[in-house]
Amino acid sequence: MINYFKSILNKKSNESELEILEKELGLKFPLIYKEFYKKSKTSHPKKLIGTDLFSNDYELKEGALELLEEDNAKNFLTDKDFVFMMHQGYMFWYFRADGNENPNVYYYVEQSLVPDKKEDLKNFLKDLT
Repeated sequence: MINYFKSILNKKSNESELEILEKELGLKFPLIYKEFYKKSKTSHPKKLIGTDLFSNDYELKEGALELLEEDNAKNFLTDKDFVFMMHQGYMFWYFRADGNENPNVYYYVEQSLVPDKKEDLKNFLKDLT
């Protein structure tokens, strides 16, 4: 699956990586995330040192699924859930990319077995930049 995503994103295109992912995966990213993504591609936010962002690592959802499996936790991630940050392999954040312009952000910490709601995406990202 990871190689499939990489092959999609390596195609020469005038479309942005996010536009390609939206089409291929049936997702719809909020504008606030698209802006954060663009900024993060050129400058990793200082508050996120040690945290992988999707712009640098296309394997985040796979890593999240591996963490859930290692924890013997039920896979609660849906096809519309987009893992956009992972911290050192033991914690990840995601939101539902279904067209909502300000979805809730959820996070999962190793051994917690279920995700927790953090806050809405706009406030979450505002606190990071």
